[in-house]
Amino acid sequence: MEQKLTTGDLVLCKVGSFAPWPAVVFPQRLLRKDVYRRRRAECVAVCFFNDETYYWDKPARLKRLTKSTIERFLEDAPATEDPGLVGAYEEARDYTSLHEFVMQRLEEENRIEEWEKSAEADTKVEAGQDPFEGRPAGLKAGGAKLRKSSASASPPRGYPKARRAASGSADGSIGTKSSSASLKSRSMPESPSAVKKLSRLDHAKRVEISLLFRCKLQRNLVQRELPPGPDEIKESHKLLGKITENTLANPQFFDFEALKHSKLHKLLKVITNDDNLAEFHRECNDILASWSPVIAELKKDKLNQRRDT
Repeated sequence: MEQKLTTGDLVLCKVGSFAPWPAVVFPQRLLRKDVYRRRRAECVAVCFFNDETYYWDKPARLKRLTKSTIERFLEDAPATEDPGLVGAYEEARDYTSLHEFVMQRLEEENRIEEWEKSAEADTKVEAGQDPFEGRPAGLKAGGAKLRKSSASASPPRGYPKARRAASGSADGSIGTKSSSASLKSRSMPESPSAVKKLSRLDHAKRVEISLLFRCKLQRNLVQRELPPGPDEIKESHKLLGKITENTLANPQFFDFEALKHSKLHKLLKVITNDDNLAEFHRECNDILASWSPVIAELKKDKLNQRRDT
């Protein structure tokens, strides 16, 4: 009989027709309130790597992820593999501590102050606990109520990063893999006036919308077995046009945080390297050129992180 799942376990979670995604079984008591209230009976909460999204699933549907499986994937992954998925496996490979993972997540969700004021602040978040254990009465964690994060409850990196000030969706949003109604219900900018309005959106909204762009483009052009049809091609040109429109926003709509969590620039790079998607190359290259200062900053940040480890 397979050993029961506990918090901190690495798993592969499959949503819809998308590839299984590396995730961590997350302690329910430390979830954001908006995620916790979407809990499902007989389901545990998982948090995806390289993405800001949570997902509720039954343990029987989750597959344990071992270090050897991670290494095999990274060794055998083709150059055309989804960069978001590769990044998720890389983060899973580097995973060593549930406590560190939770602290990083709390920091990303602007909840670290609540943690520091809680009764658990001086303790380590231990792995190996009951993943069905919920919050005490009043949705309090460690005696101190964790307020709703300023990060929006939306799909998701997001998949992938997002990943996602993206979300705690109950219907299984995973960043680029998401088909969440909460994401689809979000309208994207259609005009310069909308761009101006969106430029004032908070960080969470920018990340969420960036993830939505990535989700739709990846689904239409990259993550598919057959070539895109006329409808997918038409929608993709429209999406790229909206992205181009938003590059005119001041301050920059697709800023450091939006691209860092959504990895949208990496997806556009994948498209430009695919000869079968040549009709999209000019649009993608123009967008990437306009983002070059932000992309350079992202590369520098990643290099600094490697030096610090």
